[in-house]
Amino acid sequence: MEGTRRRREFEEALRNAIAKLGREGNDQIDRSYIEEIGQRYELDPDEAREFFIKSRGEIWQGELIESEGEPGWEAVTLKNVPSTGISPEDSSV
Repeated sequence: MEGTRRRREFEEALRNAIAKLGREGNDQIDRSYIEEIGQRYELDPDEAREFFIKSRGEIWQGELIESEGEPGWEAVTLKNVPSTGISPEDSSV
């Protein structure tokens, strides 16, 4: 049950982070940033990456940017980024 709550909180944090990037005009999110958000919710890097990839089409749309010299991806170029989502700075609204 605790794991489910953390994942829901992580999902909301991802939505907010992606929306904030959109509002700032940024269309890219780094794998390390996704892992950092996951760490705040006690997810290990593999869990955070796996959840993020599985949420494609639901939370985000875009293309993976493959890592150079390492297997896997290093970032995502986001498309159709929503401007909704409440960032911590906006929570007083």
